[in-house]
Amino acid sequence: MKTRHKWLTKTVALACAVMISCPLTAFAGWQKEGDTYAYYEEDGTRVVNDFRKSGSQWFYLDENGHIVRNCEREIGGKIYVFNERGAMDPSATRKAGESGNSGAKSTSGRSSFSAISSRQQYLNKTANPYMNDKTVQWFNATCAILTRHNAGNIRAFGGGLKLAGKEENGEEMDKATRDQNRQMLKDSWNITDRASADAVLKELLSSARENASAYDYSRAMSNLGFYYLADYYTETEALDQSLEVAKEIQKSFGSWEEFIENYLTGYEEWSKDTSGDRRKLYENLKNSQWNPYAIDWNVKLKKSW
Repeated sequence: MKTRHKWLTKTVALACAVMISCPLTAFAGWQKEGDTYAYYEEDGTRVVNDFRKSGSQWFYLDENGHIVRNCEREIGGKIYVFNERGAMDPSATRKAGESGNSGAKSTSGRSSFSAISSRQQYLNKTANPYMNDKTVQWFNATCAILTRHNAGNIRAFGGGLKLAGKEENGEEMDKATRDQNRQMLKDSWNITDRASADAVLKELLSSARENASAYDYSRAMSNLGFYYLADYYTETEALDQSLEVAKEIQKSFGSWEEFIENYLTGYEEWSKDTSGDRRKLYENLKNSQWNPYAIDWNVKLKKSW
């Protein structure tokens, strides 16, 4: 028994020594962590501030080691665009300092501006129930400049789509979208629930009506989409309220040109900065294949959901 005990002790000690000298690789590669993913090297090192590939697509791990989603990010002197899943859109990559709305020319002589990414185009075909709905697309046009500025989908209500039942891991992606929108609303508007969302909307509409402000009207329309994606409003609630606000906008302005000019003036007053970049973005959107302002300003707005 004593000899067996010594043998077992030596065996355990040897195993521990092997573990120390040869790091575990059980967690190498992509690992799900809550609602997102992280990537670990074979030596157990967590990857941060770097790209890693999954299948044919590239993803970026931020300073916390989690993939970034639905955003633009400057990395190594270039601006990269990431979709709802976090996959990089190679067609939208550009040099830092070269605005995505700059109308920069490609080597073929055509504009390199992309109003909608290839991933967004795919989702619009497979998961966007309002892709050809004139009323909802009119809603989207009122805040298309901000939506595109944020790398959102200008044809989707709120700039994004709920994907449960339409995409693999759709429920998981919807939860991530919800959490991201809730964090954004908290950081930008101090909105944390339905009551605070209602209060901000009321304040924006009050200012919009008092000052005939396209900028405030646009932000109200944009927020209604965010409220839906954040699950503070149901889809029907957000669309019903958008319809009411859209009818106000349509009566208060005479054309998209008048609305946008007022919007840009309001942006300058609010930001204390030039609206040059947003004006360029507007011009590029207007000249793109997916021009959101192609829809008639005076189209009859009606409930279709």
